[in-house]
Amino acid sequence: MHAVAAVLAPALARGEARYRVEDIAARTGLSHDRVHDSLRMLLKRGCVRQTGCGADGAPLYVLP
Repeated sequence: MHAVAAVLAPALARGEARYRVEDIAARTGLSHDRVHDSLRMLLKRGCVRQTGCGADGAPLYVLP
């Protein structure tokens, strides 16, 4: 979860993060399933919230 949060943090500090699971997996070296589980945990714990999807289908995350 920390590796996923570290990828999202710089973009979240600027307003919103737009990353697909595949992009985060490539940056962190984690499996797609592990990234998905980490994102789900961050959402469930209220660390980030999803506000929609970009034109390319990538989810948009913002700070709560």
